[in-house]
Amino acid sequence: MDAQTGIERIWQFTKAIEQAAAVGEWEQAAQLVDARSPLLMSLGAQQPPAVLARIKEILAINGRVAEAAQVAQRALGAEYQASMRATRNVSQYQRVAQF
Repeated sequence: MDAQTGIERIWQFTKAIEQAAAVGEWEQAAQLVDARSPLLMSLGAQQPPAVLARIKEILAINGRVAEAAQVAQRALGAEYQASMRATRNVSQYQRVAQF
C-alpha cells in the first residue's frame, strides 16, 4: 500500500472517530482508534508533503476529540456523583420513614 492510499484509510478512520465522538459513541470511537493505530504505526518517517499535511489535520482532529472526551468524562463524573448523592438521600429517607 502506498503512502497516499494509507493516509486516506487513516483519514477515513479519523473522520469516523470524529463522528462517533460528536454523538457520544465513545465505545465505537475507541474501537475505531484501535483499528486505526496499526495503520498509523505503519507510516514511515519520510512522507510527501501532501501526506504530512493530512497528518497535521489528523493530529488537530485527535486533539479536538481528546478534548471532547475529557469534557464528557467530567460530565459523566458529575452525573455519577449526583446519582450517588441521590441514592444516599433516598436511603436516609427510607431509614427515617421507617420510624
